[in-house]
Amino acid sequence: MKQFNILLILLVCCIATSLQAQQRYFDAQYEVEKTSDVIYATNISVLTMNNGDPDTIPLVMDVYTPVGDDNDARPVVLYLHTGSFLPQYFNGQITGGKLDSTVVEACTRLAERGYTAIAPTYRAGWAPTAPDQNIRTATLLQASYRGIQDIRSCVRFLRQSADTGGNPYGIAPDKIVAWGQGTGGYISLGMASLDEYEEIGELDKFINPQTFEPYVVEAVHGDIDGLQPAFLNLPNTPGYSSDVQLAVNMGGALGDTSWIDGASSTRPEPPIIGYHVVTDPFAPFGDGPVIVPTTNEFVVQVHGTRLSVQVANEKGLNDIVAPAAMDARPLGAVVNARVAGLSPVPIDLSALGQSPTTLATEGMYPFIPPPDANTGAPIRLESGPWDWWSKPLLDVLIPQINGLFGTDFNSDTLHFNGLITNPDMSAEKARVYMDTIMAHFLPRACLALELATVDECLGLVSTEDLIDDSLIELAVAPNPATDHVWVRTNAAYPMEAIQLFDINGRFIKAQYNIDNHQYRLERGALPPGTYLIKVKVEDGVSTRKVIFR
Repeated sequence: MKQFNILLILLVCCIATSLQAQQRYFDAQYEVEKTSDVIYATNISVLTMNNGDPDTIPLVMDVYTPVGDDNDARPVVLYLHTGSFLPQYFNGQITGGKLDSTVVEACTRLAERGYTAIAPTYRAGWAPTAPDQNIRTATLLQASYRGIQDIRSCVRFLRQSADTGGNPYGIAPDKIVAWGQGTGGYISLGMASLDEYEEIGELDKFINPQTFEPYVVEAVHGDIDGLQPAFLNLPNTPGYSSDVQLAVNMGGALGDTSWIDGASSTRPEPPIIGYHVVTDPFAPFGDGPVIVPTTNEFVVQVHGTRLSVQVANEKGLNDIVAPAAMDARPLGAVVNARVAGLSPVPIDLSALGQSPTTLATEGMYPFIPPPDANTGAPIRLESGPWDWWSKPLLDVLIPQINGLFGTDFNSDTLHFNGLITNPDMSAEKARVYMDTIMAHFLPRACLALELATVDECLGLVSTEDLIDDSLIELAVAPNPATDHVWVRTNAAYPMEAIQLFDINGRFIKAQYNIDNHQYRLERGALPPGTYLIKVKVEDGVSTRKVIFR
């Protein structure tokens, strides 16, 4: 008994979840400094011409770093903006640049938590309004290909800056994440899985059925890393790895899941996690078409977040992040429970040209919009609910854009077009979505990048103080138990949370926001054995053992 009590005390001190103590990479701790427009590469653009030939343009990045942080080996997130591979406003959208509200919000949140966050530009340009589908498919694939080359160049630039440039951004070169939003999601997923040119050049849907030539030609567009000179590619920062250690997407899609090789890959492939609105009309949730936002024309059949993450799971890429399903933080536990509950639920997206699937799989989080008040559909079409913008600012900017480029953009039209698939757009709404995404992302990034021990990544390490048991009068009964136990405290000390661990200290499950002095804890499918119940009240924690027969 004495030995067990000593073990119990050690487990309470070392294994419990902290709801108050700040933890690096999870809790906002720093002010943020931003350095704008750092040139990371120069390459050839199809949007600008010089004497009839494509012109070179600088590719730049904004760098967000935590102020006062002396860590010179920070994990890095490259956050890739949306924009349909066209310049902002010219794409018929309000979003499309590194100053988008969502980009700034995500990068700021990451830097506040101890990351270095990078918001890079990448080359744009394709022909979405071409009447020939072959031209639409070819130019979109080429734009995605250039984006992958560019961000891989950015990865190499960062590694070189750490190696020979004095590490000005304080990065860990072996802990780099590619996080793509919307259009950027095509890039981050492609960076994760496009290992060799043949994965494009020999795939039927990426070969022109009229000419029998691949839509992407190495001699014209360069190799997959952008390291070989070509008509439309200039090499940048050779001699460094282009690989990332985690790929994340919010919307967007993968060209084809056949690119995900797993253990048979010719180069290391990272874990893939993602977030997607189930009824996104432009990029498929599962297996379906890419649709041009401005014309609703078909472009190409691709694989969205739901299917891409499933294949990454099946190929073993996501094994390292799988323990995050046991995240013990309150919002993380809710997010994981929702994923588990939705994973077997079928969804019919045939109206969007997609194959049947289910609403979730481990490693991705689905966003399910409310019913459509106008059409009566059970789920309304929605895309980019994490985006927001200021209409008054738009009213000021658009006349300036028109004056600069001789265009005739209308701020009212752009605004209302944005509301079609984001009808209740607001900063408050967008930040709630980002709260959910961060709760899902942070423990998985912690595991994938090995930022802490597994227990620390899952919130199973505490600096909380034990409370005097005589005050809260914690009782667990019956004990031993068969199918449930009642957990009770003094009415003056209502419980905030209960967590259950096995005798080795592994987290099993939790209940938060109890706000009561008694709670019925169900055994469920737990095998017989000794377990530890940890109870949190406002002033501290206390723990009891329970035996299930």
